[in-house]
Amino acid sequence: MVRGLTFTEPSRTSVASRSNAASRSNVASRSNVASRSNVASRSNVSSRSNVASRSILKRRRKPPPRKGKLAAVLHEIKEFFLSSIGTFIVVMLCLVLFFAAFGAVSLYIHKRDHKTPEIDLAMKMIRDFMTKEKPSLQGRNDSEILDEAGKLAGELLIWAERANEVQSAINDLTSNHRQKWQPYKEALYLFDEGLVYWHDAERLCENKKSKLIIIQNDKEEQEFLENAIKNEQHDFWIGLYYIGRWKWIDETALLRGYWVVGKPDDLHNKRACGIKAKCTTPLRCWENFPRLDQKRSICKKKPDKRWFN
Repeated sequence: MVRGLTFTEPSRTSVASRSNAASRSNVASRSNVASRSNVASRSNVSSRSNVASRSILKRRRKPPPRKGKLAAVLHEIKEFFLSSIGTFIVVMLCLVLFFAAFGAVSLYIHKRDHKTPEIDLAMKMIRDFMTKEKPSLQGRNDSEILDEAGKLAGELLIWAERANEVQSAINDLTSNHRQKWQPYKEALYLFDEGLVYWHDAERLCENKKSKLIIIQNDKEEQEFLENAIKNEQHDFWIGLYYIGRWKWIDETALLRGYWVVGKPDDLHNKRACGIKAKCTTPLRCWENFPRLDQKRSICKKKPDKRWFN
């Protein structure tokens, strides 16, 4: 108490209650601020996400060009060419193209009418040669002469190829003659020295570009063969075999045989035909043998029929 004034000391309970109320108010205000901040931040995040997604969609979906832009560009081009500068440029381009075409045509005409001396000489030689070969070409132009010369060159090429084939055949015949091939009429015959089975004899002749001999109703050829082998030690296979009937390796039937008396026999085991060596009965020298017997072979080669055309 001071000079009549009385001070009442506040109670501790009142102070505590005020302090609690103030702290609660502060907490509440802070909570409100935090919640508002969270809401704002979420709102900002959401808005940014929407903006980003819209931006991505804009990038992915490029709108097609507006027709208005194309029309505007065409209009500008049209206006440019309608202007004095555009007209001048068009005229100049036309003049350049005209002179370029004129120059190309002039150059072609110049080259056509002024041939080089080498071309003139070559053309003269071709013309002289062709008019000698075909007098009917007199007075023809260069194009017609060259066309006929091309045809003649094609024919000569064919004949050159055929000449090469003939020369190859001649070389083959010369080689065959050195290998003991014997000529008779229009064919060559080889009396091969190797001993082989019947089916190997056919293959042997094929390897020599010939055939195991077929004697189809030719008595003179049979006599030639008998005389050629009469002093040999081994018999010779020919291209005749039995399979239900006698036939040649080219599948033609046997028309006439030159069998030894009493032959053929034992057709179950002896199914291939050969000519006996040292045969003393003319035109009676064929005998059937087992295919697995080993004998020599007679190969026959005929010239290419093309050389007789």
